[in-house]
Amino acid sequence: MDDNHKLKWRFDVSTFRLIGRDLITDRVTALFELVKNCYDANAQNVNVIFENVGAGKKQAVIRVEDDGYGMSFEDIRDKWMVIGTSSKRARPYSPKPFNRKCVGEKGIGRFAVDKLGDKVSVITKKEGEEKWLKVDIDWTAYYTETEKEADIRLFTDMENVYTYNDAENSDASGTKLIITSIREPWTKKEIEHLMREISKIVSPFANLSYPFKVRVIAPEFDIDQESIRSLDDFNNATISLSIDFDETKKLQQSIFYDKEKSTFNYHLIPLKPFGGIRMKIFFFDEPARRNYRKAFPNDPIDGFKVYRDGIIATPFAETNEIQDLKRDILGIDKRVYQDIFNRISTREFLGVIDITKNGNPQIIDATNRQDFVDNDEYREMKKFIITQLNALQDYKVEMRQAKRDNAQEGLKAASDDINSLVEAFNDIVAQKPELKLTVEPLIKQVRKTGRSVKTAISEQKKALEDFTRKENIYMSIMSLQQFAINITHAVRTTLNQIRDRVEFFYRYYPDPEEEDLFILYSKEMYERFKVLNRVINYMLSYSQSNLTPEEVDLKNTFEEILGEYDDVFSREGISLQTDFPDKLVLNANRQFFRDILQNLIDNSVKAMAKSEQKVIRCSYEVQNDMLEILVSDTGIGIPQEDNEQIFALYYTTTELQGGAGVGLYIVKTRVQSLGGSVAVVDSEFGEIGTTIKITIPFKK
Repeated sequence: MDDNHKLKWRFDVSTFRLIGRDLITDRVTALFELVKNCYDANAQNVNVIFENVGAGKKQAVIRVEDDGYGMSFEDIRDKWMVIGTSSKRARPYSPKPFNRKCVGEKGIGRFAVDKLGDKVSVITKKEGEEKWLKVDIDWTAYYTETEKEADIRLFTDMENVYTYNDAENSDASGTKLIITSIREPWTKKEIEHLMREISKIVSPFANLSYPFKVRVIAPEFDIDQESIRSLDDFNNATISLSIDFDETKKLQQSIFYDKEKSTFNYHLIPLKPFGGIRMKIFFFDEPARRNYRKAFPNDPIDGFKVYRDGIIATPFAETNEIQDLKRDILGIDKRVYQDIFNRISTREFLGVIDITKNGNPQIIDATNRQDFVDNDEYREMKKFIITQLNALQDYKVEMRQAKRDNAQEGLKAASDDINSLVEAFNDIVAQKPELKLTVEPLIKQVRKTGRSVKTAISEQKKALEDFTRKENIYMSIMSLQQFAINITHAVRTTLNQIRDRVEFFYRYYPDPEEEDLFILYSKEMYERFKVLNRVINYMLSYSQSNLTPEEVDLKNTFEEILGEYDDVFSREGISLQTDFPDKLVLNANRQFFRDILQNLIDNSVKAMAKSEQKVIRCSYEVQNDMLEILVSDTGIGIPQEDNEQIFALYYTTTELQGGAGVGLYIVKTRVQSLGGSVAVVDSEFGEIGTTIKITIPFKK
């Protein structure tokens, strides 16, 4: 018997649904796929025409017509009607003189027509040919075959009729897709939304040698206009930033905000694993957003768009007009923690990210066009993008504080001016008593205004204090999350130990022979209950954001906090080293010190998850009336180029270990509230690990 029998793959007729209507998630994306194919075909002009597509209309048609190079019979047979054809992968650039980088490579985009209607006619010809080739495809015939219970009908066995029609002009070329039996009606609002999305198909900064214009026509809705995105969209921006990279030197620009100079600047860092990217960001503050909405009421500010070789990458289009429900593939609005006070959202900026197929080969569109393939390079690119936004966030925080200070100064200046005005009126009355009756009503009005201003100053101060209190509660709650996880383990362990001892008492008490164990277990339960009580009191302390400074015994406070991690250190095999001088007292907020040390320890535990040697060292000393605190670990360390960004919100080097980029941000804000500074310095452990240095003014 021959052992070398062979089998071949076959495709059931239902394949058309799997790569058509079931794969393409929405009809806007489907039209994008078809328009994108026009770009690859060297088209300069594309018309997307809607006829009778409104509700209740008959004979609805959608046409996609282009003036590209068209297709021959061989092209239709050997390329267009071959699933996953490799023609664009083998020849990634379109024919000369356009030399466009082909966007479609998977060879399935043409099946997007199935999402739009049950029937499609493809009419096409190349320049110089005398006849137009017409291919008719009826998807309902395919669907009917899937319902039959007879023998397997293969996708490749289905036949499609083609005919030829004479061409009036042999020099003409292009392709027309005529889609009928439209599945769902369209509204004017939906078509206008489609136009806005199509306008983003080409990067507004792309330098195309040959234009690519898309016109949308829907006579029943009085629509006939070109879908283009104007550079005027960006004119109202408060700030515009851009970064580039140097492929020769393997260097990438990365934005940071220089707080000392109040300006934006750039680091030069080694190219990231995902390759070099170019980026433009246009930030709109509240007044700028108001001006933008007036100028472009139907075109929302919606964050980044990613372009590959000048053409929009995934997702091709956003069909949901409700901004809160829109896709957020870069994770800008849907990060684990939301800093409700300072974060930059997609409603505040427009941005363009330029990548290339050759320069960023691992940034790959997902097949359904709704995301990128989730790999290490894509995750690194998202992290890098968030880093750029962190610079804007620092700027936003500074501007918010400046606005607050200006408001306070303005009210104070107004109060001073009113007092000066009252004094001037009094001087006039003193010099000319006959004007007293005339001036007195004015003095009363000015004094009344002065009281209103003083009330406003008082109310503003009260509101600021209330805001600060709520902000501190919020930060404490965020820092509490990781500690709560650790507490859960500790409480469970403690309760299990208490339960075992309670059960022993229940079973054997009284028994003189076990008296020693009864005494031992009683002491242990007492100590365990003390631990639980301390934990409960600590958790309750978060409901009191008391900002009043108090005398903090650092040695006792630090040892108390570190003692709460005994179970964690034991479970993770972490060795703790400390150096705490006696009798060192700081006048500060005790809760802030808890937040600072707790978040540093949590971060160190995550950073050492895969370390062979796990050591945490914590120490402090006074240098020139400044308290210096060092917290070191033998974890994965922090790349030098990240030393400044590591304290930004959402930036993390321990994402795989559950880090959310919150802890070190809380540390920074708490230290700044204490009038101090925090920085990454050379590791106390040499080539491995991280050392965080905190400097705080010391007041005994």
